[in-house]
Amino acid sequence: MSGAGNLRLRPCPRLRVATIISKMRVLMFGWEYPPYAAGGLATATLALANGLVRRGHAVTMVVPFPAAAGEGGVRVVSASDVSANLRVLRVASPLSPYAASSLPPAPWGRRTRPTAYRDTLFEDVSDFAVAARRIAAEHPHDIIHVHDWMTYAAGHEAREVSGRPLVAHIHATEHDRSGAWTHPGILARERDGLRDADRVIANSHVTKRHIVDEYGVAADNVDVVHWGIEPPDDGDLHLPSPFGAGVPIVAFVGRLAMQKGPDYFIEAAAKVVARHPTVCFVVGGAGDMLPMLFDRCIALGIAHRVYFTGGLTRVETERLYRIASVVVMPSVSEPFGLVALESLRAGTPVIISRTSGVAEAIANLVTVEFWDVNDIADKILAVVNDPVLARELRERTNEEMHDLRLGPDEPARLTVESYELATTGP
Repeated sequence: MSGAGNLRLRPCPRLRVATIISKMRVLMFGWEYPPYAAGGLATATLALANGLVRRGHAVTMVVPFPAAAGEGGVRVVSASDVSANLRVLRVASPLSPYAASSLPPAPWGRRTRPTAYRDTLFEDVSDFAVAARRIAAEHPHDIIHVHDWMTYAAGHEAREVSGRPLVAHIHATEHDRSGAWTHPGILARERDGLRDADRVIANSHVTKRHIVDEYGVAADNVDVVHWGIEPPDDGDLHLPSPFGAGVPIVAFVGRLAMQKGPDYFIEAAAKVVARHPTVCFVVGGAGDMLPMLFDRCIALGIAHRVYFTGGLTRVETERLYRIASVVVMPSVSEPFGLVALESLRAGTPVIISRTSGVAEAIANLVTVEFWDVNDIADKILAVVNDPVLARELRERTNEEMHDLRLGPDEPARLTVESYELATTGP
């Protein structure tokens, strides 16, 4: 194993060591990373990488930016807002899993509803995996960390080259993303990637139970690591409503996709407007359901009360949290729900689906069944009409948000523990 050329000739045996490495070199593969983001994963991945660096570890982050945005091959670029110990490698492979509304349906025959994925996704995943072999040979590392099924093949190929332990992080399953319209090829890749890994990290106990029950992943090989976030600033974080003094704003933040339940948000909005006509609703995000949501607002007669922003930057999203009276997350499936932490950090109460993973970490949340639009509407009205209730929710969650267990360094600490288990073996 004296040179990169030799490393590419044959698979290397998996390496196990008896001692813990105090400073690990992490080779991390992700499909979403600022400035390219389809959801909260980019923010969470950045926070985890920075947390690992603060703990003294070195992270090489490999991301597939759209080819049009980068140069051919692989290039190393600096990340100006993080430590020098975090390097970002950009691969010219357009691994962008979710389809744009302008793309035709994928060819696998699921014609009953729009597909969630791009036509060339599997080819892009393969290209990323090919690039991973070269990257693994050129960048020394002690552990390989991959995020979601799109990167599992890349992690496998990297391990074939270096023999280092592979940790697979699962943020959302194919069942979470697609409900009853799952793709069998993606299910197989997701299952095989998780079972192939030396260690698995799930972002909630909800997700852990799912992959154990549905994919046969060994429960004692799965570590649960909740996402963390920077604690809130002191003082009143709320900003005045741009629609006028005293006009309540109810916000939805996330991908406009079946998993996130924006259609239930619109149905609940109509019931709220019927009882409180001055409430404004802001939908922050983009996705394939946007045209349908437009049409439904018109049909319900609430188009004048609902505002669609399209995709938002992190700064714009933070402002939306701070002008909102309440944020609603009626997710059909929510393995964790970083939006809830972001909203609470901004001092804004949150209404979430009862089964959301974030409810494992935060006690003072208003919960609903995602399908019960009458109950969602009732609880929206309770928060916007009762300033005492709203203030009590803010005060209680503010106390929770200052708990170190919800801080940005806790996920990194727990992730390192998972690395150590993967490195030492059973």
